[in-house]
Amino acid sequence: MSSILSGLVIALGLVTAVWSAILFARARRASNTMLLVLLALEVLLLVQLIVAIVRVAGGERPDETATFVAYAASELLILPAGVFWSATDRSRTSVLVIFVVCFAVAVMTARMFQIWSTVG
Repeated sequence: MSSILSGLVIALGLVTAVWSAILFARARRASNTMLLVLLALEVLLLVQLIVAIVRVAGGERPDETATFVAYAASELLILPAGVFWSATDRSRTSVLVIFVVCFAVAVMTARMFQIWSTVG
C-alpha cells in the first residue's frame, strides 16, 4: 500500500468531511463541485484497491489479509452509497451523510495503513 496514496485519500476524505459540515451549518446542499471531489475520491479509492490487490498477489501480505481486503472493498462501496443516499434525501441533513461517509473513508484508510505496516 502506498503511503502517498493513503495520505491523499485521508486528506481528501477529511477535507470533504469538513466541507460538508460547513454546508450543513449554512443549510446548503452538496454542490456539483463537491460531487466532482467525491468522484475524485472514489477514483483514488479504486486506484488504492488495485495497488493493494497487485501487492497482495505479489506476495506482500499483512498479518490480517482478510480484514485488509474487506476494508479495501467496503470503502469502495460506502462512498457511492452515501452519495446516492444524500442525493435522494431532500432534507437539510442529507449533507451529513456525506460527512459520515467521508470521515469513515478516512478512518478506514488509516486502519488499512496500520494493518499494512505488518508486512515484512
